[in-house]
Amino acid sequence: MAAEQSSQPKPQRDQFTEPDPAEVNKQIEAYRALSNKQFAQVLADFICAQIGDGVDMVTSYAIRSPALARKARRLIPDLVKDPERFLSVPEGESANAHRARVAAFRARADHESQLLHNVAAALVARRGHLPPESNPRARARRRLADEYPIRFLELVREEEAADRSRAEEAAAERRKQRAASASRVD
Repeated sequence: MAAEQSSQPKPQRDQFTEPDPAEVNKQIEAYRALSNKQFAQVLADFICAQIGDGVDMVTSYAIRSPALARKARRLIPDLVKDPERFLSVPEGESANAHRARVAAFRARADHESQLLHNVAAALVARRGHLPPESNPRARARRRLADEYPIRFLELVREEEAADRSRAEEAAAERRKQRAASASRVD
């Protein structure tokens, strides 16, 4: 005897449905148990799956969780630096196709690194702090301003004065051009 089939369709999970938190936590614990080398391979596979849109939401939520975000972000430079170590080479792949696949992998890894940076920044923000600036030049400027505040303010005022004089010169030049074009029209 055949099993009865329900007349109601099974509910399907759409792309906006959150995965089960218990499944995500189970996956997080499984990934925490992996060595860095093993987790790097999982991360590489995850990035490759995103290129082909074969993303598992549980894996995605686990890797981007606060518990694993820093570890994943720390490993991404290794993936970008030497993708050959983590990518399998399909048989018969041309050199151009391989270069394109590696370039797509690196771009996707950089994107993932930015997402993981935002996860880490959110953790810092929840504690009431601003995340440190990622730009080394901006950090150096801030340190110089802290160490030499008087000289820094002098330089800021000089630059503001130079900006004002350039703006005044540009405005004078525009007025001069308008007057010249108005005299030609008359």
